[in-house]
Amino acid sequence: MTTNLGASFQGDQNENVNIAPDGDSAEQLEVEVVEPARESWGNKAEYLLASIGFAVGLGNLWRFPYLCQKNGGFAFLIPYLIFMVIEGIPIMMLEFAIGQKMRMTSWQVWPNLSPALRGIGLGSVIVSLTVCCYYMVVIAWCFYYFFVSFQKNLPWQKEELCPKYESYQNLYDLVEKLKMNYTSYKNPTTQANKSRKMYEIAKSRLDGFNSCCVIDPPQWYFYSNVLEVSTDIEDYSLGLNGKLVGCLIVAWVVVYLCVIKGIKSSGKVVYFTATFPYVILLILFFRGVTLDGAGSGMETFFSPRWDRLNDPKIWKDAATQMFFTLGMGFGTLITFASYMPKNNQCVRDTYAVVLINCGTSIFSGVVVFTILGYRELKTGIKAADVGSGPGLAFMAFSDAITQLSGSSFWAAIFFFMLILLGIDSAFGLLEGAINPLYEIGLFPKKLNKSIGTGIVAAVLFLIALSMVAGNGFYIFQIFDDYSANIPLLMIGLMQCIAVAWVYGNDKFADDIEEMTGKRPWIGWMICWKYISPLALTILIITSLYDMGDKGIGYWTFVACLQDPFSTKYPGSKAWLSPLEYPGWAKFLVALIIMISTIPILMFMIVRWPKDWRAKFHAKLFTSIENYYPDPPKRKDDVLEY
Repeated sequence: MTTNLGASFQGDQNENVNIAPDGDSAEQLEVEVVEPARESWGNKAEYLLASIGFAVGLGNLWRFPYLCQKNGGFAFLIPYLIFMVIEGIPIMMLEFAIGQKMRMTSWQVWPNLSPALRGIGLGSVIVSLTVCCYYMVVIAWCFYYFFVSFQKNLPWQKEELCPKYESYQNLYDLVEKLKMNYTSYKNPTTQANKSRKMYEIAKSRLDGFNSCCVIDPPQWYFYSNVLEVSTDIEDYSLGLNGKLVGCLIVAWVVVYLCVIKGIKSSGKVVYFTATFPYVILLILFFRGVTLDGAGSGMETFFSPRWDRLNDPKIWKDAATQMFFTLGMGFGTLITFASYMPKNNQCVRDTYAVVLINCGTSIFSGVVVFTILGYRELKTGIKAADVGSGPGLAFMAFSDAITQLSGSSFWAAIFFFMLILLGIDSAFGLLEGAINPLYEIGLFPKKLNKSIGTGIVAAVLFLIALSMVAGNGFYIFQIFDDYSANIPLLMIGLMQCIAVAWVYGNDKFADDIEEMTGKRPWIGWMICWKYISPLALTILIITSLYDMGDKGIGYWTFVACLQDPFSTKYPGSKAWLSPLEYPGWAKFLVALIIMISTIPILMFMIVRWPKDWRAKFHAKLFTSIENYYPDPPKRKDDVLEY
């Protein structure tokens, strides 16, 4: 026996209610209930491009390649593809299907299943806003690099950036010459020993050269010139960074103009923003594979290290990357799908978006490592010596670009591609939050959407100013590390529970069959009910464990060992040093996590159904069939609130 713990889907259906008087009179009063008009996409292409543009973001380009190379190369694709099947496809299908069926935003969808689930929608809105806030800072960095790329010589090249470059280069040339001299002697002689000693002295002077700038110009440029970073989170340094504030304004103006009319404007913009990055990726791909050393870079990226599959951390990285790269839990995919007609093939759309997203990640890795392989050939810096996020895009790849002829052109199109990838994701984050804010009542319904969007943009801009000050990079780390990780995993878990256990897997499958003409594969139903919730629960537990085990801290910029950034902290080989957050920053970390997770628990407590014992008994203890992924229908299968 299967039961429904929540109310039925109520979205976008016209109902004819016939009220007959007592007796056999044929006279009836017919009342037609018509749902209010709702926005819709101009065509399906807009919907698919918007969904792909939202899912395919900066993480595909600067996190996946790093994770793949670090975690066993080709071997990493095995857990990655496994989690695509058991986590990525089923949860995205769930969001697409429920949004399309109910034609509502995330704020309205979940209380239609049960009033106790309203907190899921509120949590999604808050996460969308907090992530959008710091995501726009990254887009501002990209704008800055894009603007400065229009120079004959890129500003992060040694010749342009480092005052001591000539002295360093002379010393480097001397070391190479002395090395050739002493290695030319086949037998140990007095002259050979003297030559070797001269080489060792010169090499020691080179290794201790007191200028971080000449050791790693792109890294020095990013922290010192672009961010104008301070010594730690409590050092405000020079205050607001004027050039980044300007770029942040530009980023917000561009995004605002694109979403000012909701999907009517963003639906047209995505024709360019969602497709042109692929044009640029193709250009970079053909340039990369024609470079000397490209094969070495590809080998670094793909060479399988099968023993790494024994490390549980690899499986955690694969599961985490798959969940976050698809943009699930923000409520955006639900909102996008709600603008589609009910007979849309949402299952096929899921396959398309997931496969394109994962394919883009792999293809991006190929592009990145072909060019890093060329850098290795030219400079000796290993292609594997890359970091994740800014470390790959603004440092390793920027350095590789300087080795190309016409480097300014390649830099400009690369950072333009990053801007487009970031803007597409920002569209989705705002779209997933603006409409629910009107439904919550934060804005009057009569208030023009362009004004409401402008108010939200202005507030998020003011918050983001804290991330473009001297200590802004350390504030940025708080948002980047804690605003989405645990909250989104919890939202994803609650969505699976809400659909599979509260609403009912069988009823949800009925809805998909009604919309698409075909019942979903039994494997997806098993994932909704058991596998995906289990995977997300494990991820939440391991994330909390890591937080407790490693502590709550951040990375401060200390520069190289030879020339520390300040006298306060010694330099480091990695240029960054771990520090513990001060008390006020720990409070901010806790606030950012709880502000989006507490509403979920709060509404469950406040709106918990009074007859929950009867509902739990009916759902869990009346028949073993209730535990089937697709329970059989029974005539008495009725349980209403």
